Amino acid sequence: MRIETIETIERLFEIELDWDELYRSDPHAHLYLSSDFLCSVAIRVAGKFRILAAWSDDNRCIGLLPLIVTTRWSKSGRCLTNVLDMLGHVFDADYTGILCDPEFEEPVCRAFAGEVSQMAHSRIILNYFSGPATRLDAFTGAFDPEIFDSTANEHLINDGQTNNLVCPYIDLPDSFSDYLASLSANSRQKLRRLLRQLDGDPSLKIRKSRPETYTEDVTILSKLWYLKHAEQKGQKRAARLAELFKEVVMLGLANGTVYLAILWRDGTPIAAQANYIDKAKRQALFHVAGRDDAVRDLSVGLMLQAHCIRWAIANGLERYDFTIGDEPYKYSLGGVDREIVSAEVFTRTGTNINDRLDECSREDALQFIRQYAAKGHNEDARTAARQAALTWPDLTFDGDLSALISI
Repeated sequence: MRIETIETIERLFEIELDWDELYRSDPHAHLYLSSDFLCSVAIRVAGKFRILAAWSDDNRCIGLLPLIVTTRWSKSGRCLTNVLDMLGHVFDADYTGILCDPEFEEPVCRAFAGEVSQMAHSRIILNYFSGPATRLDAFTGAFDPEIFDSTANEHLINDGQTNNLVCPYIDLPDSFSDYLASLSANSRQKLRRLLRQLDGDPSLKIRKSRPETYTEDVTILSKLWYLKHAEQKGQKRAARLAELFKEVVMLGLANGTVYLAILWRDGTPIAAQANYIDKAKRQALFHVAGRDDAVRDLSVGLMLQAHCIRWAIANGLERYDFTIGDEPYKYSLGGVDREIVSAEVFTRTGTNINDRLDECSREDALQFIRQYAAKGHNEDARTAARQAALTWPDLTFDGDLSALISI
């Protein structure tokens, strides 16, 4: 087995066919590990990603681990560190994981751990890991326990009422009537009533996003999501997330991996929902939705979910994945639990391996140095400068900054 660390967009495009073949052969693959999704992410973080590829002796791609390098200041260690995160997760992927040929699962995961052990980092974050526990165990268990430690993470939201590591899903039948028959009598009656209202009320319509309406529709979705969540999440954070949703949904529409539906009443949008569509695995994955909470006489969110399930069945999909979170409404729609896990592996010292920074961190390190110097955090600026000089001996500083950090 040979492990390759891919750092350029050109090389990613060269292996795209190998990637797609591996994706189809892995029964635990999900859209967030697909070449369509991750190549789009990699383009936006060029120079920061590290995608590990495992190649067999006969030159088949038998594993992929997509990572991104970030640079952070450790408050406890008072030094710069690099953190490896899962590439898709920084671009709003609900799931992460390791793509593997099932025949080589354990050796691939252990080989990836060996390669990561040599990289400049203090921590690797493996949140929302979807796939067999054996993969994560093989990966985390292969790190040298004298140098590294690990921990599991929880993800509870809504004051602990929602567990984001529980991900309900529905295995879809061949017809929508069969789906309705699988629900409780109360849920079945409620959905039938809502869909009769949708189909029979001329003031209501659902419009699928099309190329000529992409920009308008994504803006509608983003605005509806923001209006619903701004108070809870804070306006600044909600605005940042709303912009992220606009970007990722627009990308998905452009490459054919997103189905976006908008519910209108009398010409006004009152709800919107975007689902990822995995054509290879024949799955729909709920991603983001927004609705107008001023509409109180209609269960617009449930109406739109029912429409999306009906659309998925009509288009021959085999699974409807509600993704992260065990909110009660998912079970009223027939959701069955699936659990994922989150973990971290970190150096026992809290510092980078060999105290060196990743080569891609040069500009980030300079930004930290300038920032701390400007704020009068002189010792922190000097520490960061010494670390940078260790990694880049040719690094120079101008004027007052040079005098400050040379003390």
